[in-house]
Amino acid sequence: MNYTQNETEKRKVEQYFSRKKINPEDIQSFCFMQNYKFRVGPSILILQLRSGKTKMLRPNKTGTEVLHYLLDKQIPFSNYTPQAKQAVTVPEKSYWSIWNILFDVFCVAVLLVLGYMMLKVFLEEPSSEYLAKDIAKYFALIIYMICFPIVSYYLFYKCHSIRTGHEGLVLSNRFSKRVLPYDGIRKLNFCIFSSKQPRVFIELIDKDFCYHRYLLGWMPLKSAKELALLLQSLGIDATDSINQ
Repeated sequence: MNYTQNETEKRKVEQYFSRKKINPEDIQSFCFMQNYKFRVGPSILILQLRSGKTKMLRPNKTGTEVLHYLLDKQIPFSNYTPQAKQAVTVPEKSYWSIWNILFDVFCVAVLLVLGYMMLKVFLEEPSSEYLAKDIAKYFALIIYMICFPIVSYYLFYKCHSIRTGHEGLVLSNRFSKRVLPYDGIRKLNFCIFSSKQPRVFIELIDKDFCYHRYLLGWMPLKSAKELALLLQSLGIDATDSINQ
């Protein structure tokens, strides 16, 4: 089966490997969507070269194209293991952490308070005697106007809650809702992006070997293992890179 859709996609991947100084003919096998040493997070690609060396890449924006290219080359996908589907009933259950939600509410509250204080200072009469103070005031306001939309976009649009449904995984936020049918998922992995407040990512390969990833803003870390076991019983190669 030919997964690469066109020559443009093929050249894009070849240019990507060229920039990384990797000859595709030297790749013996690859692993995708798993941690590598101290590297954690989504989109980790591990290449085992014929020379015995190992290369770690992170094709964040070209995950699907790279995966299709490697499969077309018939390079073994080492950590993809199809699971046997069992006759199980999937319960409807939501996974969220009150601490993560409170942290997000705290961040928004702090930003709102800072915004109010800055607006109050900004409305004061400018004074020519304190030019440096006025410049700093305008600069701080500009930084705030940039940061507030970014944080709001992250919390209310990029972050998803997750729950299991009878037909698939349901991801939702304030603006959208999507259902990921169990039958349409080949491989799935729960991973974490390290920060002061760690966030869970869900990354998956669908039935067409296309790569997707979503940020699960409010899911507790310990729930990844439970979900992975449930999805394995549904015939999905599900892994938990958080609690391994």
